Amino acid sequence: MTEPSRLILNIVPISFSGENLRVGRLPYQDEESYRTLRENHRHTHTFRFDQRTGDLLNVSLVPDHDPLGALEEVPIQEHLLLVAKAVQDIFLKWIAGRRTITKGGKRLVFWGSNNQARLLSQACTQARVEPITGIEVYHRYDLDCRMFWDTEQQPYLGLVISVDTTNAIDLPVAELIARGVSMVGRCVCQRGAVEQDYILPKLDILGEVQRIKGNTLVIEGPDGTQEFDTSDVIIEPRLEHLEAIVKACYKGKAAAVLAYLRQKREELTSASGQLQAIRYTLGGLQQQQFVIAPDITIQFGDLLDEGDRRFPTRISTERPPLLFGPQGRNTSSIPDQGIRRYGPYLSMQHTRNEPLIAVVCEAQYRGRVEQFLNDLLGGFPDERWTETGKENPFVGGLVAKFRLARIRYEIEECPDSSPEAYRAAARRLLARLTQLPDLAIVQTREAFKQYVGDANAYFVAKATFMGAGVPIQAVTIEIIETPGTNLAYVLNTVSLATYAKLDGVPWVISTRSPASHEIVIGIGSSEVTTRRWAGRERYVGLTTMFQGDGRYLVWELTREVAYDDYPQALLESLQSTLRYVQQQNSWQPNDKVRLVCHVYKRLKDCEVEAIKALVRQLTADRYQVEFAFLDISLYHPYHLIDPAQPGFAYWSGGKKQIRGHGVPERGICLQLDRRRALLHLTGPKDLKTAGQGLPQPLLVELHSDSDFTDLTYLLRQIYHFTYMSWRSFFPATLPVTIHYSQIIARLLGNLRHVNGWDSTVLMLGSLRGRRWFL
Repeated sequence: MTEPSRLILNIVPISFSGENLRVGRLPYQDEESYRTLRENHRHTHTFRFDQRTGDLLNVSLVPDHDPLGALEEVPIQEHLLLVAKAVQDIFLKWIAGRRTITKGGKRLVFWGSNNQARLLSQACTQARVEPITGIEVYHRYDLDCRMFWDTEQQPYLGLVISVDTTNAIDLPVAELIARGVSMVGRCVCQRGAVEQDYILPKLDILGEVQRIKGNTLVIEGPDGTQEFDTSDVIIEPRLEHLEAIVKACYKGKAAAVLAYLRQKREELTSASGQLQAIRYTLGGLQQQQFVIAPDITIQFGDLLDEGDRRFPTRISTERPPLLFGPQGRNTSSIPDQGIRRYGPYLSMQHTRNEPLIAVVCEAQYRGRVEQFLNDLLGGFPDERWTETGKENPFVGGLVAKFRLARIRYEIEECPDSSPEAYRAAARRLLARLTQLPDLAIVQTREAFKQYVGDANAYFVAKATFMGAGVPIQAVTIEIIETPGTNLAYVLNTVSLATYAKLDGVPWVISTRSPASHEIVIGIGSSEVTTRRWAGRERYVGLTTMFQGDGRYLVWELTREVAYDDYPQALLESLQSTLRYVQQQNSWQPNDKVRLVCHVYKRLKDCEVEAIKALVRQLTADRYQVEFAFLDISLYHPYHLIDPAQPGFAYWSGGKKQIRGHGVPERGICLQLDRRRALLHLTGPKDLKTAGQGLPQPLLVELHSDSDFTDLTYLLRQIYHFTYMSWRSFFPATLPVTIHYSQIIARLLGNLRHVNGWDSTVLMLGSLRGRRWFL
């Protein structure tokens, strides 16, 4: 009989040898004096501002020092946040001088030092070459003491332990050049000023090497063109730079070194590797005796699992039922199955049933592009479908599968792959067609991805067609030449995005509608820059809007503004999109309206205030409004592991391998406290290879200013929205509110560097509200 799954969370409950501790209380004067107090006593005391009284509380970290100020004995349970800071400071004192610390304070980040934590050195040993001092891949440890709540809503302290890898390259560029490393085009850095003697100074990027004159680097950076001695700078420790150094230094042995290094990384980042590394770190902590205040001993429990009463409560989730068919009444939970059986949602109301498609391709690929188009429109032939034991997913093609009448297309060739050739071909095609095409399909290459702006033929073609009001679907020649029956799956995915760009609605969620007009807003952003070292040029703010059933409504782009003017621009964008939605849905005075806002980063006060201003305006217009702000992020220290998950076997390189071992099932949702939860969206079956590592769940946090606070409802809605991406028939790892905003932001960031591009066509022209970005 199979043992039931017992999930493990990388949180270690902390307890103490006593219930009370001695604290000191000092009057708060100002921030400057508070900062000075902390600095003068950082080796002996921990301080925290107590919002309840307006005083500074402190505890001693060493036996021979009393707390400062008026002394009193207080219950630990009532001052857990002060104790959490003390625990972090104790860790910092213990590690300082023993390990390389890169971050102190609330989160403590440091590198391992023993041989087990030096992955590149291990790889070199296995490849039988000597490690090079100054180049390493370390284990990176992250310790964060936080306050949590158990299932009875009682607070407790927990230590979050996470382990990853980091690249360290501390050789001067002069030595790298001597070893044969090419430096032109690479970013270089210098260590910043030493702020705290126990923390490694951060790297400041100087810019990109343009050329080398003897012992001098000519660097283009944020301060213009400057010159630096090759002995005074180091290369940025990016993966591609590390690999270039290994190849230059080890020549014929480099491939073996990199292969062993990749294996070491994959072992650590797998579920079992993570669990082993976290337990090893915890074991080291449990062997030490840490004391605060000055006679309270810190005691570490075991990693939280589902047998512990403090393990977070599970919130049930399930696949949403989806609507399909000519009248939108047929249901299925599997998108591809629903489309094949019933056709797309409300297909009878689709207006582009006989679309004209403009096609641009390189002349040398025309024959292959035509074959691809014929398969896309007419379907993957059964006679080419081998005995796979599976149903051909693309029998009828775009026309039959999506219930279209017919599709016409016109092809224009490019003589080569240059951006100028693509622009000219797009213009020629638009000029000779007697009607504006409904869509453009452009053949591109994988190699285009390394270029930006006017140097990228794809973005040049996209800007040309979209400037005329035509959305574009790009297909690389590498995709077109997908071998064998795998092409059927490629065609299936391309057809979905193509239909959506033709204004079709493949499916929507079948919901039990709330007694409100529910609008879900996704806010995305992009800092527009052409180079890593360049400063922020402009800020692009984006909003995408969906109804509660996941139906895409409209998106809006803020006008181009300086970063400081973003809040006002965001408010204007929200006002514009909501006016459009009001008109489309015929809102009436006294209607109930619910706004749910998803942001893929921590919400800033300016964004919250912009949405509050919108709510106040709606209230003044006599609507009954409630709202929820949700921060949705993958940038957090939490990991969820299922040791009982055996994973799934697959064959790669003639070897049987296991993917997804220890990875929790998709849809697991844990409520950390009243406002925070983890939602796991990449299950073992969603991984393609064994080397992908342990996926992180989404951390969802409900902002304290929200007045709609049903977190379970909001989490299930996020989960349902991962089934609404029309880029693939498979569920996404982000809700479409965030996913679409990110895609739009990334594309607009690139289009802004194409000469002649004007985003007005997206805000005011025929492309407004269309899914041009899919």
